[in-house]
Amino acid sequence: MSATSTPADSGRHSVSFTVNACNSDAPFIESTLRHMLPALGFPFAERFITYDPGRQEGKYAERAVGDRATMEAIFQRLLDERVIDRVDVVPWNQPEQQRILGTYFGGTQVDLKDFSGAPIYQYLYALDRCEGTYVFHADSDMLFHRAVDESWIDQGIELMQQEPRVVVTCPRAGPPQARNWLERLAGRSFEPTPTEKWRRVDFTSTRYFLMDMAKFRTALPLVQSRPGEPLENSLTHTIKLRGLEHWNLTTLDHWTIHPWKHDENYVRHLPDLIWAIEQGHYPFRRIGQRWDMRTEGQHIEEWLRVLRRHGRGRGAPVVTHER
Repeated sequence: MSATSTPADSGRHSVSFTVNACNSDAPFIESTLRHMLPALGFPFAERFITYDPGRQEGKYAERAVGDRATMEAIFQRLLDERVIDRVDVVPWNQPEQQRILGTYFGGTQVDLKDFSGAPIYQYLYALDRCEGTYVFHADSDMLFHRAVDESWIDQGIELMQQEPRVVVTCPRAGPPQARNWLERLAGRSFEPTPTEKWRRVDFTSTRYFLMDMAKFRTALPLVQSRPGEPLENSLTHTIKLRGLEHWNLTTLDHWTIHPWKHDENYVRHLPDLIWAIEQGHYPFRRIGQRWDMRTEGQHIEEWLRVLRRHGRGRGAPVVTHER
């Protein structure tokens, strides 16, 4: 499934944009992709979705399940409007599975999914399909804030070109959040302004990353720290093992946030939540990790209060069924 137009040439660096999708993404993927690409602000050489129409397993089996017809209708709208360039369907034949796992893990026996049912093969298949010198991958539910004209991807590539060991870069993980009772009381952060634009981090998540593919290939094969672990653990372990590094931006010009649940509240208020992230509005006093958007039950009220201050998000929260 592909668009009739030729993918845009960045004119700067050849960067592939790739998102993995499955049927349970149906309630939100169209909205998030229409947000994501403008928010990133980079002219990608190719923009594609890797779609797994199969049944989810493990902890993901409890999510609300869409269907292939709904997903294909969404994809067709995105293709017709040139939001994306193509959709690849994950092949589940044994020769392709063996080829992909052999390419990225060598001769090590690795399961197609981790112990919790999270994808391994699907992610690596998507990565293998990328033609860019660099690859930007994001999960289909990620939300991005950009406060300046410049894309952080240009900055990430510049850092990887300057620093031989840096193989992965990312924007800041989440906006500021009250860290203690004093900051919650004052309603503002007392954290010192970072003196460095970038900082090294110890964990490489599969939620989102910008990767230098040439450096990554020199690090292959991937090595698991323990059998059955998530792919992101193997990436993290291998990057350290090979003497490579992952760095994140520290500035608030660019940050990203991830929904903790795809619950009723999240889906219902998603247009307003996207607007808030794009405008840089967020609750400083909120529950959970800095990089997670909590919307389940009454936690949505933290976000609704912010939205109401700006004339949005007037609906009442739903407190029952969660996805």
